Amino acid sequence: MSLHENFGSGNADANPDLKPNDVILTPRNIAKQMIGLYGIEPHHSILDPCRGEGAFFDQYPVGNPKMWCEITEGRDFFDFDSDVDWIITNPPYSIFPQFLEKCFEVAHNVCLLIPLAKLVSSLKRIIMVFDYGGIVSVRIIGASRCGFPFGFPAAAIHMKRDYTGQTLVEMWPEVSA
Repeated sequence: MSLHENFGSGNADANPDLKPNDVILTPRNIAKQMIGLYGIEPHHSILDPCRGEGAFFDQYPVGNPKMWCEITEGRDFFDFDSDVDWIITNPPYSIFPQFLEKCFEVAHNVCLLIPLAKLVSSLKRIIMVFDYGGIVSVRIIGASRCGFPFGFPAAAIHMKRDYTGQTLVEMWPEVSA
């Protein structure tokens, strides 16, 4: 049985466990900027495990092998079983630990736009990150710029399988329009 068995079936009674903050659409300009932060090679495969309206997926580099999942369209990420080079997305928060674990199973690089505290709010989660590899970079941004309905700082966090280098921590780079 899928972790999201009744997610997105069209009415609120279908999934009483669905949390309102699980569907927060990332502004397209933020998704584009985030994708540009990473050195994605032309042959690298990219997966958006929760495509939504395509803010990330539609802006992945042209020519790269691209895949997507979207539970509301019957493609459950928890059923995905291929290996990919990159996952770049804004994940659902109510099932974040399970989502993160699945990301680590299928991707060599995991880049998530999340509240900064979400990743470090439990020792178990921190250990999971270091068992996977490590954190390459943390780029901090105000949550309101991302469309998040809370005041906590958010961040684009890049984790990489078997990574042992230094972690870059910086403010989200300003991009002129």
